[in-house]
Order: sequence, then C-alpha cells, then structure tokens
Amino acid sequence: MLVLLCGAGGVAAFVAVSDLPSGGSAAAEGGGKASSSPSSPPKPLSVADYQAVLTEVDALIGPAWQKVVAATNRTAMSEAAVLLARAAKDSEARLAYVTAPTEAEAGHAHLKRAFASTGNDFSDLALAVQQGDVCASSSAVSQVTGSPAATEVREAVKAFGTTFTFGAWLPAPAAKQDRKLANGTYVKKGTLNGSGEFTINNGGGDTDVVVSLVPNGTKVAATTVYVTAGSTFKVKHVRDGSYQVYMATGADWDAGIAGFTRNCDMSKFTDPLDFKTTSRQYTTWEITLKKTAGGNAHTDPVDAADYPQ
Repeated sequence: MLVLLCGAGGVAAFVAVSDLPSGGSAAAEGGGKASSSPSSPPKPLSVADYQAVLTEVDALIGPAWQKVVAATNRTAMSEAAVLLARAAKDSEARLAYVTAPTEAEAGHAHLKRAFASTGNDFSDLALAVQQGDVCASSSAVSQVTGSPAATEVREAVKAFGTTFTFGAWLPAPAAKQDRKLANGTYVKKGTLNGSGEFTINNGGGDTDVVVSLVPNGTKVAATTVYVTAGSTFKVKHVRDGSYQVYMATGADWDAGIAGFTRNCDMSKFTDPLDFKTTSRQYTTWEITLKKTAGGNAHTDPVDAADYPQ
C-alpha cells in the first residue's frame, strides 16, 4: 500500500517394408546384386545467385531491425521484437538449403551459425520486453549488438570481404547505459503559479521515479518531475484543480524519448488529488512511494501507449 497524506496549512527416419513374393528372396536367383545410384550433391550457387540470397536476407532483417531502433516505448518495442524474431527464423530457413560458392563458404558457415541462434536471441528480446526488462530502443540495441549471434554476423561480413555485400543493418556493439537525471529535475515544468504543494517521498524506494500531475480528463501532463531513489522532492506552486498522479520507475533515463529504457513500470493512483486554495488555506499533498501496511493509496497499472507525456 502507498501512503498518501493530505493536510492544509501554509507550512527419426521411416522405413517402408514390403512383403517378398512367395518363395522369393531379397537377392535375385543366380547371384545377381541390387544396385543403386547415389544422388549427386547439390550444385553450388553462382556468385551472383548467392549474392541475391544475401540481398533477400538483408531485406527480411533490415526493416525489422529498423523498427527496433525506432521503438520509443514497450508497446512499439514488443511489436518490433516479434517482427525481428520472425524475420530471423525466415532468414535461417532461406539459408538452410543453400550451397554456397567457394568464394562464400567461410562467410556462409558463419551466417548459418548466426541464424541458428539469432531466432532464439530475438525471441529472448521479445520476452525481455514483455517482462519490462527492456523498454526502449537503446537497451534493445545494446542487448542484440552485443550477442554472440551478432558477432557471427560480423565474422561473416569479414569473411565475405569485397566479393559480397551483406549486413549493413547491424551496427557496432553498443554499450549498456545507465543515464539518470538529478533529483528534482523537471522533465516538464509547465505552469506553476498556484499555491498548492505536492511532496514526493521516494526515500524508501530503490529505483528512480518520474511523477506527473495530469489534469483530470486529459492525457497531457501539467508537471513532470524526476525523483531519485532514496530522495524527496516538493513541487511548489501547484495550480488549483483535480489531478491524476502517474508514475514511471526504471533504469537508464533516455531524454530523447522521455522514458526509462530498462526495468520499467508504469502506474497511476486510483484516486485523483484535489488542490484548492482559499483566502486562508492552501492544499498540500504528500505521497510516499513505498508499500506500507495500512497505507491508504491504491495504484493501477498503465500501458505504455496510454502514459501521458
């Protein structure tokens, strides 16, 4: 339970078996031998045809990867991760029965190893998004570009040399980031010219939080502030009105998307907060972002697509 305080004041192979003819035997009488012709090995593709296969695979993976790079929230990232996993499986199937020309043998071996595992890697990414471990593009890019499968793709590109073109969609390995803002930084300050006060107590929290006051009936935040783990911050001069309180927690704050990229969770208080000023009093609210027995504030989960900005 979250504590909410209000006050007023200024301060397998299958084998087919047939019955032999009656009295017959497996070998023809007279010592004749059964013979079979071995099948010929698949003919390698020409350099041009193999390049066409590589181009097809690039066309499968490239657009799906760009959707991952462009994803700004969990909803978009989840859709992109699923598309990427599907493209990887399709690419694996496209390469499985190809016999590469001599010039591409080394690179092809790397590619087959890469796509044997990228499908699982990308499926793991989709699961990480679903669980909230990965929430936006920068964390997804870091996870994928640092994977063993990505290393195999790079080795394939290196082995292909200048004879073949492949893999321009894959960037260099990206480092895992842990960006954050200073306590009390306004992500969106808005207009603060009232008398109300709103204290955010994150003293018992173990993750940073971004809290937004959103006027009731709207989806646009009036004020959004960043409060670090273990800290408290007071928003002063809140204008009179009724506000929904939205909260986002997580790690690695990406200012470009105004959101956390890892371990993200979004919620809102079930009940709105009302601020009212009279000639003698003004409203003060304090929220404590820690589950407490006997707390009197309830929260509801919020989907990333519905979170106000």
